[in-house]
Amino acid sequence: MQGRALAEERLDPYAEDLIESLRAFGYDLPTALADLVDNSIAAKAKNVHVSFCSDPGEAWVAIVDDGCGMSEPELHAAMRFARNPRHIREQGDLGRFGLGLKTASLSQARMLTVLSINADKLAARTWDIDYIAQRKEWVVLTQPDSEVLRIAERIGFTGQGTAIIWRKTDKLGDGRSLSRKVSDAGRELALTFHRFLETGRLNLRIGRQGITPLDPYLRRHPATQDRGTEELQTAGHAVRVNPVILPHPSRLSKQDTALVSGPGGMLARQGFYVYRGNRLVVAGGWLGLGNLHKSAPTRLARIALEIPPGLDLLWAVDVRKSTVHPPIHLEPRLIELAEDARARSEKIFTYRGAPVRRQGKHSQVEPVWHQVRRLGQSDYSINRDHPLVAAALSSAPENALEGVLRMIETTLPRELIAQEVTTRGEEPPPELEHPDTEEVLATLRSLLTGLPSDATMRTTLAAALLKAEPFCRYPGLVKEIIEIDSTEGT
Repeated sequence: MQGRALAEERLDPYAEDLIESLRAFGYDLPTALADLVDNSIAAKAKNVHVSFCSDPGEAWVAIVDDGCGMSEPELHAAMRFARNPRHIREQGDLGRFGLGLKTASLSQARMLTVLSINADKLAARTWDIDYIAQRKEWVVLTQPDSEVLRIAERIGFTGQGTAIIWRKTDKLGDGRSLSRKVSDAGRELALTFHRFLETGRLNLRIGRQGITPLDPYLRRHPATQDRGTEELQTAGHAVRVNPVILPHPSRLSKQDTALVSGPGGMLARQGFYVYRGNRLVVAGGWLGLGNLHKSAPTRLARIALEIPPGLDLLWAVDVRKSTVHPPIHLEPRLIELAEDARARSEKIFTYRGAPVRRQGKHSQVEPVWHQVRRLGQSDYSINRDHPLVAAALSSAPENALEGVLRMIETTLPRELIAQEVTTRGEEPPPELEHPDTEEVLATLRSLLTGLPSDATMRTTLAAALLKAEPFCRYPGLVKEIIEIDSTEGT
């Protein structure tokens, strides 16, 4: 074929069909907004403000920053779809394929306008999907229309920087739907950019609300275990790995539990937290490594993993910057670190299942339930040595109560309990955090009513409650009930 021209023909994609397809990259609102904040950070912006109008028929969303802005040629290039992902990017550039601004925006709205001021000169470009469908060509509008200028005036866009304005928000709707979605996105942005927010490098607002950083590791909590940082070398770059073990859920306040949870609770948020240039790319999950999977006992394990932007291809960073996969040669060590973190998480729950000594005493607390191993699996049995259980067994006809206890053990709703733990992250039950005094007293009186009538035995059993769950939590109330019971018995 040397010296001969190849037979060819030009086969351009249909503009209106392709741009509709580009809307289906899988963005949700938080990831779309995060892509635009990436651009603001790359433009050295210190302040980013997300404004919106939810009026039916006139809804819009605007993302405004005070970065360096773009000239006409720069904006022309920025509005072109795609760029070579192999090109070396500047330090601090969080981009990837040159698609984020366009695909992220058009995933949420049919009309994207970018206004940018650089050296006191305004540049404007608009992608309008409906106009492209009408023209059947890749044409971008180069002059701002009167409506977008009114929006710019309303949001106070007058100085250097960039304003990205979404209109025809078909994927977001309008009214309360749009307001709720934009406001809810703030939590995910607080997590995605928590390192920038913590250092003051970025100030982020949504509507009138300032966004505070959301630390996924609760480093300020005294019971959080920081396992230190290890550096792994790959392609001439250092990859930093820092395992962290969260405290047991019973040691977390409701506020702390909310901070480390998200959709799916703590169970869904366990695993690796992958950073690219200090920007969180992946928030949880085990990256498909080995046989690692999410489980309730391992939900306290979180591992910060930092990769520099220059290793995007090696780590298979996707267009949305939301998934990665480690290089094969790093997998063995990452699996080792993950297994260690998971084991430490499991140990926290195992230790809490064993009898514990009360502070200042040498006697053990008697739990109501014992954790046992059967055929390699965890199971639970009622503790026959618990004072109330032992008393009930001794006073009941032979084997009568034992059958009931075994029925309770056999029919324990394990799947429902596991599901509840998954959805609420095993928060401490509210009644144990803030016990109702009268309710506890009523429970104790009810239990004592069914005990043997012998005064000495009743006193012994009542005193034993000081060492038994759940009454060991309320020694003052137990002593009070003993005194009341003794008085009533005389």
